[in-house]
Amino acid sequence: MANGEVGLANREAQPRRKIAILTSHAFLRGYRKASIHFIASRWAEQGHEVHFLTIGHSWLTLLKDRRRFRALSQDQANRFQIIATNLSAGAYLPPLHAFSSGNRFLNAVNSILFRLYGSYFPPFARRVITDADLILVESGSPLAFFAKAKRLNPKARILYFCRDLLRTIGAAPALQDIQAREIARFDAVCVPSERLGAMLPPGGRVRVIPQGIDASLFDREQPSPYPPGSRNAISIGNMLFDQASVAAMAAAAPDVNFHVFGAAWTGWVRPNITIYGERDFESIIPYLQHADFGIAPYRLTADEVYLAESSLKLAQYSYCGLPILLPDLVPFTRPNGIAYRLEGEVAWREKIDAALTMRRSVAFRDGIMTWDEVAQQTLAAAYETH
Repeated sequence: MANGEVGLANREAQPRRKIAILTSHAFLRGYRKASIHFIASRWAEQGHEVHFLTIGHSWLTLLKDRRRFRALSQDQANRFQIIATNLSAGAYLPPLHAFSSGNRFLNAVNSILFRLYGSYFPPFARRVITDADLILVESGSPLAFFAKAKRLNPKARILYFCRDLLRTIGAAPALQDIQAREIARFDAVCVPSERLGAMLPPGGRVRVIPQGIDASLFDREQPSPYPPGSRNAISIGNMLFDQASVAAMAAAAPDVNFHVFGAAWTGWVRPNITIYGERDFESIIPYLQHADFGIAPYRLTADEVYLAESSLKLAQYSYCGLPILLPDLVPFTRPNGIAYRLEGEVAWREKIDAALTMRRSVAFRDGIMTWDEVAQQTLAAAYETH
């Protein structure tokens, strides 16, 4: 039997699960995809029934992100929309919602606000939670709903899908308290980084499962979006985005075009920098395939170096064979990394020239998993016996 037939036979032998995903991400066309989107899609393709429930939004979102609110309201407001076979997405959109804030006065009452917010599921979500075999709770605001989900469906497996250190993403102290108090009650805690797992509160059943790659998309060669003969660098994502370093690179290399996807930009933009905002992931792939090098401009501290292990963009750059410019704090061990000083770098041109002259290599992708493999391992972690 061929490998593909073995994989198909194993997949058909698996029980078909009903899976509910609680996440702050939205499953919308034209918005960036995070790991949770890829895993949800792969589970659906593997035959599981997946409901992707967006929380952490309300009419207040109109004030912060009018475009996102309107997109969610159009087809997913308090109801599920069919996205693909076995995959539906919906958004809980109450008039108000609890949210994390840097305001210490608001944080003082946040424990009450998050308790109230997480104590109720609307009927469309309640039906899915009650019927689920597996409930995935992503880090952040979804933690507020853990206790309610557990009460509604005590027989379901509950998986904590932790992608970030809560204090790194500015999560409210109330959410950090919930994580510390409840982490031992999850059937499994999946993290993409050994360092992140070690920094979580004690008591969780931690499983390290690295990020993956959508190999079918990246292996499909597409025409270059860049002008012939031009030299191009790409930055994707907005996590801890270091605008100052990208601006310094662009100033040092006016002959290189810098393409920034996902991150906001404040103030004047150099002529060789293009800001694209949030884009559909598939539309970014040609830019990745044909770039000369990638940039991972993290403005991070020592506590945040776990991002190197869990960085989706580092895996994507490497799979495309790109050299990568990244801060020296990041413990990146692949041979395509070119480190720069996070503070006081003066040799920007030298670093950029090293990236431009580095030979691309398929060896940069060694060991990178596919999302199909990541999804299967994540599901298996939830059903491991304790």
